[in-house]
Amino acid sequence: MRWRSLGLLVLVLAALAVAYYALETKGTLSGPDANRLFQAEEKDVEKISITRGEELLVLKREGDGWRLIEPVQAMADGSEVASLLQTLLEAREERRIEEAPRSLADYGLERPSIHLSVMLKGGKTLPALLLGDVNPSGRSVYAKRPDQPAVFLATVIVRLRADRKPDDFRDKTLLALEPNEVTQVELVGKGQSISLSHAEGKGWEISKPIKARADAAVIGQLLWKIKDARVTAFVGSGPDAKRRYGLERPDLIVELKDAGGVKRLLLKKAADPRVGLYAMAEPGEAVVTIDPAFLDNLPNGPDAFKQATPPASSSL
Repeated sequence: MRWRSLGLLVLVLAALAVAYYALETKGTLSGPDANRLFQAEEKDVEKISITRGEELLVLKREGDGWRLIEPVQAMADGSEVASLLQTLLEAREERRIEEAPRSLADYGLERPSIHLSVMLKGGKTLPALLLGDVNPSGRSVYAKRPDQPAVFLATVIVRLRADRKPDDFRDKTLLALEPNEVTQVELVGKGQSISLSHAEGKGWEISKPIKARADAAVIGQLLWKIKDARVTAFVGSGPDAKRRYGLERPDLIVELKDAGGVKRLLLKKAADPRVGLYAMAEPGEAVVTIDPAFLDNLPNGPDAFKQATPPASSSL
């Protein structure tokens, strides 16, 4: 009987231990997920803040995309943000180095190079992460939490993804448009204007400086070239940017009309050929540079847009 009572007591104690453990660990992750630096799902992340020295960079979810809201207001490059977010959410504490280090300077954490913060929908902010020096192996970076003394290792990819300039996260699209929705094109350069229009059932036509059928393939190539053009650098912005970069007198103006309104692209060759080609999309105030070959490869003159006349058939 005594052995039976002792066995029952052991079972009761075991059950109580299991119940206590379940209560203590309720709502926490276990296994590999317990070491994740930012424990969240991608869909729940609302904002990412990165502080590098005195510079603050903030990315905020906006609809189905992302927007850079600090230090400038601009559309963000979705692929760059997705790559950063994936890195943050997959990163884990690799190894604990010291629980209570005497000198954070030994790890570059006395003045951390990067401060990372992630905010979720609903305003919840996850525990921040401080990044210091890269360790001797070059594959990890020293890290810690602001409110905890312990120093640990995290993959160096976290630092590589976060240690970027604001422009690295900006959308590099020169001018957003859908070529198949454009109904009017006007090119103004060196005093000459070429007007092209598309009418339902008639196709493309040249209305100025001559009247002729236009080659839809040539116009399509022009529109897709504009759509595919990418910014190489962001050089200036503000109300006086157009004047400072000579875009008040551009080499070429491309005006496009679709159902959403009118968009304009101003182009000006830089005095320094190493700079490339200055460009400004309107609406907008940002001056950027693009590949100088963009301007050189555009159709030149109204004849370049004329539809080729099929050769007359001959009979024997």
